[in-house]
Amino acid sequence: MPLMMTEPDASASPFHRDLARDILLRLRARGARPGDRLSRLGLAREFGVSRTPVLAALALLERLGVVATEGRSVRILDPDYDPARLDVADETARLVLRIARERRDGNLPEDVSERMLRQRTGASRTALQEALHHLEAVGIATRNRGHGWRLSVGFASEEERVASYRFRLMLEPAALLEPRFSLSADRMAAMRESQEAALRRQWREEDVPRFYESAAAFHLALAQGCGNRFVIQAVEMQNRLRHLYGLHLLNRERAHEAAREHLGILDALELGDRPLAAERMRAHLQGSIAVR
Repeated sequence: MPLMMTEPDASASPFHRDLARDILLRLRARGARPGDRLSRLGLAREFGVSRTPVLAALALLERLGVVATEGRSVRILDPDYDPARLDVADETARLVLRIARERRDGNLPEDVSERMLRQRTGASRTALQEALHHLEAVGIATRNRGHGWRLSVGFASEEERVASYRFRLMLEPAALLEPRFSLSADRMAAMRESQEAALRRQWREEDVPRFYESAAAFHLALAQGCGNRFVIQAVEMQNRLRHLYGLHLLNRERAHEAAREHLGILDALELGDRPLAAERMRAHLQGSIAVR
C-alpha cells in the first residue's frame, strides 16, 4: 500500500504533476464518480503521451488518494481532489525557462553540474532538481553517467530550424490524409479542452512550458491518429528538437494564435473534412516558420 499524502511530494517531476492535474480536470469534465475505472492505455492515447508518464502520474494520484491500483485496473477514489494543488511551483517553471533559454543562446555549456547551476541561478536545491527532472522528461536534459547533466542544443542553426519545419510540412498534413487516420470523440474532446484552456488561462511567463507542451502533445496526438509508427517517431523527435526554440520564442500572442489554429484543425476533423484539416495544418506550420 503506497504511503498516503495530502500534497504532491517534491520528487514528482513537474511534467508528471501537470499530467496528473490534466487527468483530474478530465475526470471532472466527464463527471467521474468514486468506483469508476480508468484505462492506462486509454489515458496515454487521450493525452498523446506514452504509457510511462501516465504510470508516473497515476502513481502520484494514488499517493494522494485519488485513485487505487488493483492489479491491472485503476479505480477512482476521490475525483473531487483540487487540481490546483498539483500546479508546478513558479520558481521551478522560471528555472525551466531560464536553463532552456540560456542553453539555446549558448550561455550554458553542454555539460553542467547542479552546483554550477545553483551558483548561476541562486535556486534552491529542490527547485533546481524539479526543473532538471522536467527538462529530462521532455528530452532536453539527460543525466551523465558519472556526474552532472548534459543539455541538448536542439537546432544548431536557424537553417536547421527552417529545415525542420519544411520536413514537418511534408509529414504532418499528409498524416491527416492517411486511410487509417482515426481519433475517438473522447480524445478529440480532450484535445479541444486542452487548447481552449490555453486560451482561457491568464498569460504568465511561468506558464510557457505548459503552453508549449500542450501544443507538442496536440501534434503528437494527430500523428498517433494516423497509426503509422514511423510518423509517430518522427513527430516525437521533432518535438524534442524544437523544444528549446519553442520555449524561447513562445509569447502570449503566439501561444493563443497556435491554440486557435489547433482548434481550427479539430473543427475540420470533427466535420469529417480531413483535406481541410490538412490544409489548415499546412498553414499553421508555414506561419510558424516565420516566427523568430
